[in-house]
Amino acid sequence: MSRFKSFNHAKFRISYHIIFSVKFRRKLLEPIHDDLIASFHRAEHMQDKWRILLVETDNDHVHFFISATPFDSVTSIVHSLKQISTYDMWQLHHDYLQRFFWKEHLLWTRGYFCSSVGDVSEEKLRQYIETQG
Repeated sequence: MSRFKSFNHAKFRISYHIIFSVKFRRKLLEPIHDDLIASFHRAEHMQDKWRILLVETDNDHVHFFISATPFDSVTSIVHSLKQISTYDMWQLHHDYLQRFFWKEHLLWTRGYFCSSVGDVSEEKLRQYIETQG
C-alpha cells in the first residue's frame, strides 16, 4: 500500500501536528477525556478529507497528528475540531464546565500551534504525542 494518497491528478502526503489549549489553561480535561475524544472523532467524520491519526490530551491541552489533503486548510481543521467539541462538551458536561467558565460557553483558546510533519520525524512525533497526559 502506498504511503501517498491520490486525489484527481495529485499525489500527496500531508500530515500536521496540531496543539490547542483550554481557555486560561484551566486544567479540566481529565474528567471529560473520553467524551472529548469521541467528539473529535465526530468532527472528523462530519467531513471526508482530513483524518485524525492520533489524538492525546493532557489536562489543559490537546495534541493531534492529522493527515490532510491539499484542499484542507489548517484553520478549517482546527475550527471544526474546536467548534464541535465545544458544543458537545457543553451539551454533555454543562454543570462541570460552568464551574470554570461562568459567563460564556467557552472551552478553547483562540490560538493554536501547527507544524507540518516530515517523513523523518513522524515516529518521534508519534512517541511524543503518545506520552502526553
